[in-house]
Amino acid sequence: MELINRESKTTVHLSVQYLLAGSWRPERARTVEFEKALLDSGLDFGQTQSRDNAFMLTRPQPSHLQVRIESPNPQVVSLLTLANNPQYECQMFGRDAEAVARSFLRTWPARQYQVLTVNCKIHHLYSATVHAFKYLWEERLGQAREDFRLLGNRPVAGGGLRLVMPPHAAAGGEPTSIQVRIESFLKEPKKIFIETAFSWPKPRITNAESGFDPTGYIEQTEQFAAEEVWNFLTRPEA
Repeated sequence: MELINRESKTTVHLSVQYLLAGSWRPERARTVEFEKALLDSGLDFGQTQSRDNAFMLTRPQPSHLQVRIESPNPQVVSLLTLANNPQYECQMFGRDAEAVARSFLRTWPARQYQVLTVNCKIHHLYSATVHAFKYLWEERLGQAREDFRLLGNRPVAGGGLRLVMPPHAAAGGEPTSIQVRIESFLKEPKKIFIETAFSWPKPRITNAESGFDPTGYIEQTEQFAAEEVWNFLTRPEA
């Protein structure tokens, strides 16, 4: 009997972030133009919020979506698109992220853009037939439950693993750093929470015609989470 149900996979967070070189401020005329560009792409946001160095749009329906543009320091601009507990999967999120990127390029045009870093993060939940931490500790790691007596014989409600992989270029691709968290979901002990976070730290130059390609980054992260991370979690026999 399979202890982890692969078909139970639920996506609970999707995000893609670009860090760009340059200066930016949330000027009212431009943010209104940005909202119009998003609407022209089919994205209607019901809530907006503006601060001195940030602008945020939120759409609760039909699926949660949030866009944040901010300047964490005078020479860096962050463009973040995220969805918490989305009602759709990565493909549709990728389309929304593409629309956000196109709208940004349309609203703040430049001859070229220097992308400093790209970050993408995906959270999945899987259902288990046993307590998720029991599976991780005893089945996957082969450790003994009795070891917890060394912690003062206190009950352990959950826990997990954190894996950090430094920048590495595979098959001639861009250098990529990866972090993976696998842990029991405390709210529902028979669920396993997995965070897969990719970062592309090599700066590059792009323009409005080439775009930012969020779909490509999202697909890479999702594929790794659904295949390599799943195989690491379940250790299938060869």
